[in-house]
Amino acid sequence: MRKWKLIFLKRFVKSYPDTNKLLLCKIYKVPRSSLYYRKKQDVLDRINKTKIQLVHIFDPYYGHRRISYKLNCNKKMTQRIMQKYRIIAYSRKRKFRKPWDKNIAHMGVENLKKSTKISTLHQVWNTDFTHLYYKEKEFYLSTILDDLGKNVVAYKVWFHHGKELILETLRDAVYKAKTTPLILHSDQGSEYRSYEYFDALKRYNITASMSRKSSPWENGWQESFYWKLKFELWNLNRFKTFEEVLEAIHLWIYYYNNERIHTTLKMSPKDFKEKHNQRNLSKLTVSNN
Repeated sequence: MRKWKLIFLKRFVKSYPDTNKLLLCKIYKVPRSSLYYRKKQDVLDRINKTKIQLVHIFDPYYGHRRISYKLNCNKKMTQRIMQKYRIIAYSRKRKFRKPWDKNIAHMGVENLKKSTKISTLHQVWNTDFTHLYYKEKEFYLSTILDDLGKNVVAYKVWFHHGKELILETLRDAVYKAKTTPLILHSDQGSEYRSYEYFDALKRYNITASMSRKSSPWENGWQESFYWKLKFELWNLNRFKTFEEVLEAIHLWIYYYNNERIHTTLKMSPKDFKEKHNQRNLSKLTVSNN
């Protein structure tokens, strides 16, 4: 009975704030302090809700895992609060469709990533390209990602897709990284089946690795990267010029490399690279001593 009295009094006081609260409590025989009582859990949830909303404003595509890594808190608590207050990360359904690949023969190149234990940066690279559209014009983005660090090593934008785009991206990656990987993993697109591509790998002393046909999940980092880029850049036609589109792509890749939290790393690729290099340096110092 007392519970319903409190609910009624709280609602009444909220509607009529100038009411004499002490007199009301004496009439209904309820402690005055009970009108101001709030559950500790509700107070904590509201504080955490504000923190989550601040992250969500700047990174609306973060789910509960990335937000928990950003705030350094429990991911189950973050998930519960996001469900409680209906804070929803922007997302879309993933679709993998390549009907034109059905009649192309499978190449005899193995997926070496499955049997390779990746422990250092620039040990395995992943490469692919995607189609983008701006005002009914099609252009292409080719990228190379480091498998351990999850960062974009190099990227190229071109109006024609072909082996030239792939080879230019590879040259740029080797120049920027100042090293070559042991393995370069790709899908079985026609650009990666060319003689020029395999000749370039031979010159750089890189071993080719390929996903099975119709198995995009075997090059999942690249597929996920392009999915995020297209979704978060949204409609490219909103930009006035193609130069603004290029700038938006450049800024997004910079954000991806330096600030965006990766769920596997639980930090940004830049922070992971710094920690990885510090760890290797400390190991080298200990071994020398």
